[in-house]
Amino acid sequence: MNVQQLQIPIAIIIAGIIVASAIIFGGGSGTSVTEQDRHALENTNSESAKSVRAVDESDHVLGSRDAKVVIVEYSDFECPFCSRMHPTLEKVVEEYKGEVAWVYRHFPLTSIHSRATKAAVASECAAELGGNDSFWSFAETLFKQQRNLGDELYQNTAAALGIDENAFTVCMNSGKHETRVSSDLQNAIDSGGRGTPFSVVLDKNGNPFPFSGALPYEQVRSIVENALISS
Repeated sequence: MNVQQLQIPIAIIIAGIIVASAIIFGGGSGTSVTEQDRHALENTNSESAKSVRAVDESDHVLGSRDAKVVIVEYSDFECPFCSRMHPTLEKVVEEYKGEVAWVYRHFPLTSIHSRATKAAVASECAAELGGNDSFWSFAETLFKQQRNLGDELYQNTAAALGIDENAFTVCMNSGKHETRVSSDLQNAIDSGGRGTPFSVVLDKNGNPFPFSGALPYEQVRSIVENALISS
C-alpha cells in the first residue's frame, strides 16, 4: 500500500481519537476540565453493570415506576458534571412521558468532595420527612446552589419545602441515613462506577446499558432508544 492509500485510513483513525478525547476529557461538553474532574469520568462500563441493585420502594423515582426503561444514576451533589447531568435526565423523563423513569442514588466522592456525603444525608432527611417530591425539589436546589452546600442551605431548603425544622435537625444529627448513602456508593462501585455521574439504563428485562459522565442530551437519548427497542 503506497502513502496516498494510507492517508485516508490514518485520517479516520486520528479523527476517531479526537472525538473520543473530546467526549472523555470534556465530559461531553467540549470544555476543559481539571485532573480531578477528569478522574471523575473514568468509569468502567462492563458486565459488572449487572450488579446494579434492583429498584424498590425505597428508591427516589422521577417518572412512572411502571416505565419500560429506568435510568439509575449514581450522583454526587458536589460534582460539577452531576449538576450538568441533572437537567438532561429531567428532559429525558419529560420527553418520554411514562416510558422512562429516573432513579437517583448516591455516589459521594469524598476524596475530592468533602461536602458530598452530608449533602446526600440531608437529601435523605428531606425524603423521609417530606416524601418523594420533596426529595427531588431538595436535590434540584442543591445542584443549583452547589457552591453554597452546607447546613444553612439544607435547613433553608427544607423549611421552604414545609419540613419541620426541629425534625430535620434531629434527622441530620441521628446519622441514620449514612448507611443508605454508603450502601448506594458501594453498589455504584460494584456496578462498575469509578466516578460521577455514573448511570445505568435498564430495559424492561433488566439488561444494563451503562455510561459515564455528563453526556449530551442526544447521546443519552440514543442510549434510551436502544433500551426501549430491546424492551
